[in-house]
Amino acid sequence: MTVGTSPAGDRIGRRVWALFGPHRWALAGILTAVLVSSGLGIVTPFLTQATFDKALFPPDHVVDIPLLGWLVAGMVAIPVVSALIGVWQTWQTTLLGNRVMADLRGRLFEHLQRMDLAFFTATRTGAIQSRLANDVGGVQSVLTETATSILGNVVTVVAALVAMLLLSWQLTLVAVALVPVFVLLQVRVGRVRRRLAGRTQESLSDMTAITEEALSVSGVLLAKVFNRQADEVRRYREENANQVGLQVRQAMTGQTFFAVVQTFLGVTPALVYLVTGLLIAAGGGLSAGTVVAFTTLQTRLLFPTVNLLRVSLDVQTSLALFGRIFSYLDLRPRIVDAPGARVLDPTAVRGAVTLRDVWFSYPLADRDDPTPPGTPVRPWALCGVSAQLAPGTLTAIVGP
Repeated sequence: MTVGTSPAGDRIGRRVWALFGPHRWALAGILTAVLVSSGLGIVTPFLTQATFDKALFPPDHVVDIPLLGWLVAGMVAIPVVSALIGVWQTWQTTLLGNRVMADLRGRLFEHLQRMDLAFFTATRTGAIQSRLANDVGGVQSVLTETATSILGNVVTVVAALVAMLLLSWQLTLVAVALVPVFVLLQVRVGRVRRRLAGRTQESLSDMTAITEEALSVSGVLLAKVFNRQADEVRRYREENANQVGLQVRQAMTGQTFFAVVQTFLGVTPALVYLVTGLLIAAGGGLSAGTVVAFTTLQTRLLFPTVNLLRVSLDVQTSLALFGRIFSYLDLRPRIVDAPGARVLDPTAVRGAVTLRDVWFSYPLADRDDPTPPGTPVRPWALCGVSAQLAPGTLTAIVGP
């Protein structure tokens, strides 16, 4: 199923995949468990076919008890082994996902610590906190569950499709006739949900910023001194209502699509039985075991297909959140060490500071302003200031 449908989405997808690089061996173990578990699930329908056609209803009409015992033992053992593998896989997947998320959160926090002071004066604290809490938290399910879910469902769908073709290619055509159409529709729905996810997180960031500004000590003091409590409540209510609308739109986007998909999947078994009857009447030679095995495989094909469609939408939604996270990681501090900068020995530093001909003006609040760094955009606040600041003293420069 399609996850990234644009060059930007592909780039973000590659960067997300790179997050798992330090944990490649754990990821390899999880992928192996997924492959084994999905492969075992495809064996059961063939055991069912053999149970009907060779053990219960053989050509000589004599029930083969020994063979039946072995087949039943296999059908009992496979779910037990799959369950044990599933428990181990869930543990490893959760552990890996949380470690990757912790690495991402740590990288983002460390990178923000290196940013220059101008970044923090031009960016609301609530917006920064929202990136660390809301955006990183919003991708948790993708990192802990979605990757293995996609792989497991893809392996199950491919294996089931191959097995169904081996049983009856005619019935397989009936079962998967509209799946390509559903995939194309899913891509279009995913694009809409991705845009909505970005707007939803921006609104959530604004709400966090309003909360941080209005409920901090300084914010409460300003609101009380200037009698702005009603204005602050109005701001929060407006953004809260906007958040509700975006959340509802994001949740409802694609629901009609999935209703159509589920309707088709619900009536497909009936269509399969109809085609089976027509094939038998025409001398197609389908056995009862083949029909039962095909019906079992059909379930293993259709439900993972729906899961893939849903998970693909979740992935495209999460790409918007990853884009917001990576946009912060791509920021570069304006103040960095010069090439070949010397490392100071802390024991040799006296703490004296000398200012020589310092000029300073306040920059615009917008970091995206195209004005080159150092270009005055406001009147100079300091003009050619020179001073000697002795160790252990406190110096403040004040003025209009």
